Amino acid sequence: MFSMRKLIQAIGASILITVLFSFIIGFFNIPSFSGYIVFQMILTYGSLGYFSVKWNPKTPYTAAFLGATIVSILSILTSYFLLNILVLWDPAGIGRSMTWAVLLTLLVAIITVYMQQRKVGTLV
Repeated sequence: MFSMRKLIQAIGASILITVLFSFIIGFFNIPSFSGYIVFQMILTYGSLGYFSVKWNPKTPYTAAFLGATIVSILSILTSYFLLNILVLWDPAGIGRSMTWAVLLTLLVAIITVYMQQRKVGTLV
């Protein structure tokens, strides 16, 4: 059974990990801003995929998809309303960012489910 409470916990844990690691990484001089963004994306959506499988074991892919979509929409709205970045004027960019977010989250969820099944021995 799908648990919305566990989905919100997974989203919150993912955002918390992102904030903590971003704060720590901020102390290091990273020459490439795009490299930092890619690292942050992998960290955010990778942890979301892992926590979706861990806390919603009966519906991991649904939780991963919904979590990635929600975090992506929150990110777009935060960029637009808080930071005044006109991201809503670029629908192709929104589609690209949401596609990459969902793909990365589902990929981590698939790998996590595969590793859990292999550990338990139920892999066919």
